[in-house]
Amino acid sequence: MKLSPRSLYALIRRPSVTLAVGLGLSGAAGSGFLAIINASFPKTPDGSSSVLALSGLNFLLATIVTGMMAGSEQEMAREVTKAVALGADPTQVVKRQSRHAGWLIGGTMLATCALSPLLVAKSLGHNWVLFGELLIGLIGGLAIFPIRGLLTGRRDYPLFSATLIVEGLTRLIPSLVILLLGLSSVWLFGLVFALGGPTLAAVFGVLAPKLTGRDVYRLEGPSAAHLAERDVPAGIKAEFAAGTQAAEDPDDEPPAALEQGGTRLTLLTAASLANQLLFNAIPLLVVVRYGGDKAIADRTSAVNSAVGLTRLGILILVPLQAPLLPRLTAAAVHRRYSEVRRRTRVLTGLCAGVGLFAALCCLLVGPFVLQHVMRAHATLPGYYLATLALGTAFIMVGMIIQSTLLAIERHFVVLIAWTAGVVVTVPVFLIGHSLLATTGVAAIVGPFVAMVIMGFDAWLHTRGADGVPPQPTTPKSNGLAESTSR
Repeated sequence: MKLSPRSLYALIRRPSVTLAVGLGLSGAAGSGFLAIINASFPKTPDGSSSVLALSGLNFLLATIVTGMMAGSEQEMAREVTKAVALGADPTQVVKRQSRHAGWLIGGTMLATCALSPLLVAKSLGHNWVLFGELLIGLIGGLAIFPIRGLLTGRRDYPLFSATLIVEGLTRLIPSLVILLLGLSSVWLFGLVFALGGPTLAAVFGVLAPKLTGRDVYRLEGPSAAHLAERDVPAGIKAEFAAGTQAAEDPDDEPPAALEQGGTRLTLLTAASLANQLLFNAIPLLVVVRYGGDKAIADRTSAVNSAVGLTRLGILILVPLQAPLLPRLTAAAVHRRYSEVRRRTRVLTGLCAGVGLFAALCCLLVGPFVLQHVMRAHATLPGYYLATLALGTAFIMVGMIIQSTLLAIERHFVVLIAWTAGVVVTVPVFLIGHSLLATTGVAAIVGPFVAMVIMGFDAWLHTRGADGVPPQPTTPKSNGLAESTSR
């Protein structure tokens, strides 16, 4: 079948395709950066210590940024989608959510500065320059999440994916240049990683709509009502079909609704932070537990490279989760619990299958890839890499079940589950002695506990026959929709 240029362009603009490209490049940039720094520094105790410090910057930035702002991104997307669904101007919603994000960013920066002595000593190899670069990366990383939430709410997936592509390319290309020039500079790699990725992506996300003439911050003009109806997802339609009567203006929500939304955001932020702490527990804790021992610095840095390699399977989650939550929400609102169970079973089975396949690949070819592609400073056995991949599979299944729990408003259980995973992981590092045995057990036990807790609660609250759907209410008409209908 021959594709015309117009058909090819339409294919590229499909959300699934643009998301796959953006996420693939973003994920490749993270693992590629680890491979580049492995190749840039000599396989000596000092060289491995430099790699360990840079990987510490990598995982610290990912943990703090994603943990603190993932909830803000989802809430921004939900509120903007809600305004668009009503045919209203989302400007006030964007301003309100941006203020919330601003307070969250400020608090995160203050907390990071307060913990700076601990972070520098335990995760950044006593390098204060890396801490300064961490702060640079935090500014951009914390800002890009609300921007992507806005783009998701407006269904601007091409621009959303473009921010991911910019983030990936501005990390990979300069890092490759440094590698080709033979510059084994810790501070230069740190600056590229912090400034070149999320910070430039945030600048691009702000400037690109203005430069292209596509103002994603407003919804005006005669086609507003049609655009709102076309872009509203099933989950939001269900909210207005079966929920409380919609407010005439996004800022006119009753105080109880605003308080409930604030509680959801707080729980979601805390749960996201616990999830990221568990997701990155091995690279964060391995530096604290074994980072001071230069005799095993090569194996310690290799463990962090192995984590980056075995976490690549997580990339399939975002294309799955993006359409999953609205559909689960629609089914939950109408109490179609059989549909909730069916969708959850299908996707958890898919993630489990992908995880097992990844574990098998790690067992068979993982050591070769780690040594010759990731350029790790030490060789690790295949069974160990398979163990890390199995832990990733547990996290993937848990995150799918998390979407189910959020759809049925079980936010608190999500927080409990991820926190329990962290709680059972930390003692493993306190009592363990062998590097590989300790990190191998930690890779499995925490994610497994979190997955079981969420799975049991989801089964408990979605079992049985479907319920009677609530009576629909008609949303208030608004001036913008009335003017467009005339």
